[in-house]
Amino acid sequence: MNFLPKGWMHAPPPRASGSAVRASIFWLALAVSVTAGLSCHNDGGCPSGVLCECHDGTDCYLGCADGHDCRQSCHNADHCGEVCGDHCDQTCHDVGDCSTSCGDNCVQTCHNTTTCGAFCGAGCDYECTAVQTCGVRVGPVSNVRCNNVTTCAVECQGDCHVTCIGVNNCGVKCLDGTAVVECGGDVLACGPC
Repeated sequence: MNFLPKGWMHAPPPRASGSAVRASIFWLALAVSVTAGLSCHNDGGCPSGVLCECHDGTDCYLGCADGHDCRQSCHNADHCGEVCGDHCDQTCHDVGDCSTSCGDNCVQTCHNTTTCGAFCGAGCDYECTAVQTCGVRVGPVSNVRCNNVTTCAVECQGDCHVTCIGVNNCGVKCLDGTAVVECGGDVLACGPC
């Protein structure tokens, strides 16, 4: 099942504008909502504190049975989805597209995929590497790093820092309406540097 509209992944990357950021977040939100109720595990999700993996298939979906403190890894599949509460560690790599959703104080990593999309709450640490398109929405006091990415589209709900290295289109939107601040050293911020 492809969560993105036909031809979207083969179209030229969108410009770093507010509409491009909103469009990326919309499609990634759709993917996360589709994956939210599914899991690789018969019991409905991964136990907290234990590494839980799904790989080598077409569709891999991981939930967190205990709600929080899960360690999820999805790799070598066509589509991956991971959903968790607070204090989670989520990784996707070597997949076609990956969607993750997490609460507060999470670490999310996505690399060597075509498309990465994430929702993360406050205190999020998100990294996207060697990817065509990353679309991320983070809560306050979060850090996002995009490395070797064609398009990095980030929406910040509060103060955040976004680092874009080797990125063709780096788009940051401060959802409180304030202007993005250029901090130097490839870092953009919502709020103070």
